[in-house]
Amino acid sequence: IKMSKLFIEVLNMSLMASYVIIFVMLIRIPLKKAPKVVSYALWSVVGFRLIIPFSFESSLSIIPKSLNMAPIPKDIVYQQNPQIISGIRGVDTFINQSLPRTAIGASVNPLQIYTEIMAYVWILGIILLLTYGIVSVVILNNNLKGARLLEDNIYIAENLKTPFVLGFMKPKIYLPFSLKNDEKNYILLHEQTHIKRKDHIVKILGFLILSIHWFNPLVWLAFILMGADMELSCDERVLKEMNKDIKKSYANSLLSLAAGRHMLNASPLAFGEGNVKGRIKNVMNYKKPKFWIVIISVVVLFLAGISLASNPINNSNSNQFTKKEIADAHAVVEEYFTAIKNKDEDLIIKTMTADHSKPNVVLYGDEIRTLLSVKYNEDDTEIENYIDFGRGATNGSKKENVIAFKVDFNIKYPESSIKSPWNEGDYTNWNVILIRENNKYPWLIDDQGY
Repeated sequence: IKMSKLFIEVLNMSLMASYVIIFVMLIRIPLKKAPKVVSYALWSVVGFRLIIPFSFESSLSIIPKSLNMAPIPKDIVYQQNPQIISGIRGVDTFINQSLPRTAIGASVNPLQIYTEIMAYVWILGIILLLTYGIVSVVILNNNLKGARLLEDNIYIAENLKTPFVLGFMKPKIYLPFSLKNDEKNYILLHEQTHIKRKDHIVKILGFLILSIHWFNPLVWLAFILMGADMELSCDERVLKEMNKDIKKSYANSLLSLAAGRHMLNASPLAFGEGNVKGRIKNVMNYKKPKFWIVIISVVVLFLAGISLASNPINNSNSNQFTKKEIADAHAVVEEYFTAIKNKDEDLIIKTMTADHSKPNVVLYGDEIRTLLSVKYNEDDTEIENYIDFGRGATNGSKKENVIAFKVDFNIKYPESSIKSPWNEGDYTNWNVILIRENNKYPWLIDDQGY
């Protein structure tokens, strides 16, 4: 697979996830009184969108259809008039106007070069971030060589000022030597809760996902907020399980342990007592949530999860046109390619809209163009591109009067002919757009290209 294709796939997932991240950030606001585990669980939907390029369809989905159809087309580097559809018209117009057009038949174009360069910069960023994560863990492990085993997977270190969990398959809990006995029980319970909930695995997976999407600032913000919700929900679990009121002493412990955070700040794969101010405030204000709040929170979590994880139901063109309408348009495409092959200018013009009969329009050259296949395109993407940003934006075509096909054909040249403007070889998934005035008028080819 070409690096640029993989990069475009990741860009599309990142754009989709950005929408989900913003929504999760907004929904966290009314969930302030809900158990923090609800906010923490919502970030799993973000992770799903960042690594899985497909999903199930649902009528509850709130994902914009433009994002569901891949805002950046996979073949954008080959399109004659490259366009994106983010769903934000102002952004689309600005970006689409700045994208370089492709010359028909050109062996390479500027957008291909730019995309390939960006793809390799992206890979370099992943390598650097992963290297940083691995090196930081190695350094941290070296600093913990003097740690003394207390029991099971619990270690005490004299040069440590804050507790934390480190490891993947066999996570270890590291406690500072200076930790007071009355603090040890609930601080240890906090770290054990992390391990019980597999938070150490979540943190590592989160960092791997961040490494893939390092170019997206919203993913960095999501990684930070997920870590904060992880700690807050863990604090609430400790307060809930401890029989006596430990809020004041627990908050004091967080404050005193915060001084040792500098040792962990260098390692994104170890985690301990972060977001001290927010955690102290949450601890002091903590009250066991009422039953109705828990029920509402679970319902909100379920609805938000389904609506953000699912794609909107695809109402494709398959139900828009009758078999006869599709067959009529299909016949026009075949007639056009037959006319091109026979160099029949009158028949070519007959299959196309009036703009193509102007004196300055070049209909064909010396090439021999052979039609290989014609397939009706049920995906609305090309039609919406055409209507919103292409020729349809100027001629006012409505969706019910626009149909698209994917065409494969071959280009060859007779000996001693000028091989221009097409390159020899097969052209696959070539887009052909046909329009009509209404269902009483014939289909005519109005646009084509990648």
